[in-house]
Amino acid sequence: MSATPRESLIAAGAVATAATLLLVLVLTTQSPGEPNTCCPGVEFALGDPVPGTCPSAGTFATTGCLAGDFVYTIAIAGSVVTFGNVLFHIETLGGTVYVATGGEPGFSILNSTGVIATQYTAPGGVMAMTSGWTYSAGTNASTLLTSLYTILLDMGTLDPHGQGYSFVALGTGSFSGTTVVALP
Repeated sequence: MSATPRESLIAAGAVATAATLLLVLVLTTQSPGEPNTCCPGVEFALGDPVPGTCPSAGTFATTGCLAGDFVYTIAIAGSVVTFGNVLFHIETLGGTVYVATGGEPGFSILNSTGVIATQYTAPGGVMAMTSGWTYSAGTNASTLLTSLYTILLDMGTLDPHGQGYSFVALGTGSFSGTTVVALP
C-alpha cells in the first residue's frame, strides 16, 4: 500500500533532525483548536519567525510591542501545552541570554484577532522569563496554547535581525520539552 503525502512527510520527519521535523509540522494541516495529533511526541511546534517592526500606533499594553521596536512574530504550528506550561527566552550565538536595548522588550501571545492574550515584560531588557505570564481577561495558565495564537517577541530598539539569535520555549510543569527556533 502506498503512503499518502502526509504519511510520507510524517515518516520522513520521524527520521530527520529536529529542525527538519519543525518544518514538517509547518507543512501539515491542522484545524483550529484541534489537538496536535500529527506527530507523536511533539508537544510544542512553531512556524518560521517573521521579522518586522512594531507599528507606529503600537504600545506594549495594546499590541505587545512599543512603536518602532524590532519584533518577530511566530505562529504556533502544533501544541498540546497550556500557557502555564511554557517559559520563553532568547539566546545569542554564544548561548547567553539576549539583553535588549531600549523600547519595551518582552514576550506576548496574541489571539486570532491580534489582541494580547498574555504578556511578559522583560525587566532590564533581559529576554528570559523568570516567572509566569500576565493574563488578559478570558485567558489563564490552564488555557490551551493552540494554533489560534501567535507569539510576538519585542526585541527592543536595536535591530537584532540576522544576528543568529534563537527563540527557546522551555517546558514547565507537565511539559518537559524544549523547542528552539533560529531567528532570521
